[in-house]
Amino acid sequence: MGNVITVANQKGGVAKTATCRYFADICVSMGKKVLLIDFDPQASLTKGFGLNPELFEGVNEGNICNIFKQESVSVINVGDEDEVLHLMPSNRELGIVGQGNIIGKDLMLRKFMKKNRLSDVYDVIIIDNNPKFDTMTINTILASNIIVTPVVTSKDEQEGLHGFFKNTEETLSTFDHSIKKMVIIPSRYNKSTKVSKEYLSIIQEDTIPFLKEECPTISEAEMLVTSPVPEKVAFPDASSYNLSVYKYLTMYSSESSMKKDKREKLVSLLEEIVNSVIK
Repeated sequence: MGNVITVANQKGGVAKTATCRYFADICVSMGKKVLLIDFDPQASLTKGFGLNPELFEGVNEGNICNIFKQESVSVINVGDEDEVLHLMPSNRELGIVGQGNIIGKDLMLRKFMKKNRLSDVYDVIIIDNNPKFDTMTINTILASNIIVTPVVTSKDEQEGLHGFFKNTEETLSTFDHSIKKMVIIPSRYNKSTKVSKEYLSIIQEDTIPFLKEECPTISEAEMLVTSPVPEKVAFPDASSYNLSVYKYLTMYSSESSMKKDKREKLVSLLEEIVNSVIK
């Protein structure tokens, strides 16, 4: 298996989709072939490319629900002319299918990827998730060998993070599945607030000891807490252009209100994070 990355947290608003986007564009900039899989029925990733999820519902080769019928799913080219960046779009039917009575439904994505040899076709596969811990999330964890978890530096998010780790540990141990990396990305960090600084320190100092004590299966993997990603207006600005923040800052810098030095610092940080995950 190559680098199959699931970006997951059972809380919303932690920048999962934004993380998927800049991870994909940075990997593509390295010359890698990348597949994005939108496994969130809310289809935030799909909408982020300016696509209408309703177009992929029903009897449709592009319906991601075909995975649960053990049928093929066509992908969409969302990269530039010289890039291999493909998207498997989502739609609201995915949530309904996930609640159905399907034997082995937690392993359907892994079986689909293996059957279609996706790790042979793509260098990196990145999977977006919904803000829950359900069949969809379990599928993505069991299909991946790297888990990336963005977490906002605040009290509620820190407490929820431990719950996510325990659920992930139970999933991995129950299905006897191992991962090679668990990566925590402090996101939407505001260095000007005391609360944000305090909880960044807690995440940096307590996360790995917690995993070692409470999550033996996860602890067998390489564990990493990255540098924090700051909360910048460039993220929503990029989204308004249907772009990742990385592509927005590197290819459309004239549209950004950020000063050059701060723009370059953020780009360098994101590249550093992605390199630490896929190396």
